[in-house]
Amino acid sequence: MLLDNTLTLAVPLKYETELNAHGFVSPASFIYGTNEKDSPVMCLKESINFTFHVISAGPSMAPNTTLEIMIPNAFPPNNFRLFNTLDIKTTVGECSYNKYPRHCSAAEKNENILKDVVTFFSKPAKRQMYCMKNDNFCLQIYCKLGNMESGKEATVQLHLEATPSLLEMDDASALKFEVRATASPEKNAKVIELHEDKQVAYVYLEGVHNQKPKYHVTVLIIGTGLIVGVALFLLLSFILWKIGFFKRQYKQVSQDKNRRDSWSFTSGNKDG
Repeated sequence: MLLDNTLTLAVPLKYETELNAHGFVSPASFIYGTNEKDSPVMCLKESINFTFHVISAGPSMAPNTTLEIMIPNAFPPNNFRLFNTLDIKTTVGECSYNKYPRHCSAAEKNENILKDVVTFFSKPAKRQMYCMKNDNFCLQIYCKLGNMESGKEATVQLHLEATPSLLEMDDASALKFEVRATASPEKNAKVIELHEDKQVAYVYLEGVHNQKPKYHVTVLIIGTGLIVGVALFLLLSFILWKIGFFKRQYKQVSQDKNRRDSWSFTSGNKDG
């Protein structure tokens, strides 16, 4: 009698994944601030280009890999968009984000001259912009890159333009945007993520203020300077008048003495 000596064992499959993410931006900085009076308000002519690379460097395939990109896109509590999304390209998979109409006109603001003057002279040196988890004030881009075999690489290119809401901003002398990109494999008990710190890439975009005050602030500063200058001049003149600077005493010479001196001078010439 033959005995069945086969044994079937279920061996759980594990994935040891290692995803490396890095990125850069070009240009790395831009100029913002108030334009000249009556100059047209428009978006930044030069686009801001982000490039992100994701590399599967682990011994196993990274299943259902995703890349999440978070970009600060508003100044709380205002929700004016700071960037327009022009184009997104990926070499692998597809990307999605919450689309909104392209804005290249300045938002209406209630101008307050006193507030603008105080802001110009007291604005902080630098304002840091970053995103929290599920931040509604950020532009969130979600890319599905699929299964990434060991050694496979994916590239995501993002093209943005700065809106007038950003370019006309006057609340800080410099801006620093922290853009975060996080690569992740499928969250699964079978997936072991190695070196998770390498899955996150930070890219920094800086804005530099042109240090030009708004037109009405310039007029107010010049006008105030003239008024203060005239007031100081009048005050100084009054003080000098009070101490008698304009009442100097002059010694008078008598007419008789003048005549004698003149006669002596004439007589001396005749004797000679």
